[in-house]
Amino acid sequence: MKKHAKKTIKTILLLLIPLFLFSLSSSTEQSTQADITRADPAAPFIPTPPPTKFLGMWSSSGYNLQPQPDYYVVLGDTVSIRTNTVRSVSGFILSIGDSPHYRWWQEGTDGKWFEISKSNNGQKKNFSVTPTEIGDTTYQLDTQYYKYLTSWISKTYLYSQMTTVHVSPEPVEVEKLDVTVDDDYVYYTSTSKDEPNITNAHAIPTPANATGNITWSIDDTSLATINDDGQITANSNSKSGWVEITATMSNYETPDLTGREKVQIGGGLDDQRVKSGQTADFTLKGNTFDEDENEDIDSVTVSWTKYPPGSNSGSTAPNNVNDTTYTTPITTIADNGSQYQATIKVTSGKNTKTVTSNRATLTVIPAGDPALEITNTIINDSYTDTKDTDILLNNVIGGDSITYKNTVTNNSTEGPLVNGFYVIPLQPQTIINSVTVAGEVLPTTSYETIYNADTNSDDLVIDIDNIDIQSSKDIEVNTTAPDITTKKSFEFTPYVYGDNADGNGATYRQDGTISQINYITDKIQSDIADIDFGTITAYSKDTLLRRPDKNNSPSNIANIDDQRRDKTATKVFVTQLAELTNEQNYVLPATIRYYKNGNYETILNNKVKISETLSGNGLGSIAWGKDDGLLLHINENHLPAGQYSTILTWSFENSL
Repeated sequence: MKKHAKKTIKTILLLLIPLFLFSLSSSTEQSTQADITRADPAAPFIPTPPPTKFLGMWSSSGYNLQPQPDYYVVLGDTVSIRTNTVRSVSGFILSIGDSPHYRWWQEGTDGKWFEISKSNNGQKKNFSVTPTEIGDTTYQLDTQYYKYLTSWISKTYLYSQMTTVHVSPEPVEVEKLDVTVDDDYVYYTSTSKDEPNITNAHAIPTPANATGNITWSIDDTSLATINDDGQITANSNSKSGWVEITATMSNYETPDLTGREKVQIGGGLDDQRVKSGQTADFTLKGNTFDEDENEDIDSVTVSWTKYPPGSNSGSTAPNNVNDTTYTTPITTIADNGSQYQATIKVTSGKNTKTVTSNRATLTVIPAGDPALEITNTIINDSYTDTKDTDILLNNVIGGDSITYKNTVTNNSTEGPLVNGFYVIPLQPQTIINSVTVAGEVLPTTSYETIYNADTNSDDLVIDIDNIDIQSSKDIEVNTTAPDITTKKSFEFTPYVYGDNADGNGATYRQDGTISQINYITDKIQSDIADIDFGTITAYSKDTLLRRPDKNNSPSNIANIDDQRRDKTATKVFVTQLAELTNEQNYVLPATIRYYKNGNYETILNNKVKISETLSGNGLGSIAWGKDDGLLLHINENHLPAGQYSTILTWSFENSL
């Protein structure tokens, strides 16, 4: 038994000695952090400075997710104070195996601070509390990194900022919700399997004391995920793109509110596109190195590698610089498709961490812009007006076949038009019968009409693809004019737009010639005035009442706009279909007569001609002198009181 006991003691000593030596050799960060202690047992800890980041790598340790300065909660509800700590590259390497241990502290009503017990969630990273009293309580988190066997030798201390929980008796509704993020670019390349690349989103309510709960969501979980704390973790599958973060804050009586923000996920470099003869800049995205803020990092070196087009064998890039931005030499077409990559080495003491960016592709395009010229004409296939021109059509009616003929010529000797579209503004509701480009009838998927509120037009947008240098394309569109309910003039300008050779969107546009189509209804448009004969006395037998002055010449009783393309002979008739009656259906003993040159005709149930025109002449408006036209003859006395009315029917008939 004695031999066995002696052997056991010897084994323990052998284990303790290397652990002790390791702790001494790796205590740089721990001793620095351990210097941050409480000034007085009754006072809170001095908060650890915020951690710093370089290109997705933490260069110092600290809280990357601090408790909010203030939390607002309704009495009886639970509030969760969420935190997260990170360790620097060197700190992580030197302290492999260390785990975090949490101690929450609370300020008492007497102003003294005490440690919250484990049973009250005092040893959890995220502290949850359900207040039982109205008022304010302040907390602080002490996070310690250590190994259980060596905790008496070395610890890393990280102290959060203080946070206050405000408890109110009634809920407070949120009126506005903003979202911010710590980093708008997150690397998908992690610095270690245990420390993935993360950033945090924050919801900022208005008013600040809103008491609703916050939930988080993200629109593309293949790029990144987000947890209940608003912590965003980039994917580890080398996928790049943008994600939209959404925060939703609950309300009690009104609808919940949301706020949104976008974050880019990537490998550090974006593809670049330049014209031949230019240089290209490749810049590492995200946080860049600041020597004053990264005392934990001794040195950072950046080297650049170039891969020729189609090759996986790279070599040091020409003009290689130790910088986060690399500028290529002046490019030629031969550089098109080459790729560039950055390798970053971070050194802290004897420890080195290497991170490699993605490969970014360089696209080199021919220099020069297109030089376009447009010839555009319009033709009415259904009718020819003597005043028509190539860019003016008159007296167009619904159902006419209208053809638009256009030619786009590229006179440039250097720049093609890329991803081109030809646009013809059309009168709304115009029917598209066919679209032909370069002699080929296009399918309907190659064009569309988009309503343009600014010009009140249906813009026909036609995909015409590319127009090479010193070449042209013919575009022909056949349409049917829409129904026309009122006379109008429609002025429009066709145009072409697209990319120049660099293909960066609608960077080039050329307008054609202003054109005009004058539409008519092909009908007689009329506006007939009402006639009011005024007040009639009870004893007015054999009285002839005349119209008020407003219904007499020079004012028109009938405003007529003859928009017929074919001006056939036309007659205008008026008829009274019923007696003049009042509200009690009493019949007024009076007759409406049509007078002309002292002669008259009664119009009750009698179609009386009041105007006509010869063939080839348009029908004009009608106006009467005070003694002509429709007058009212009173036939009897003892007229029952009341307001009398009837309806007159006007008709327009072609003469044979």
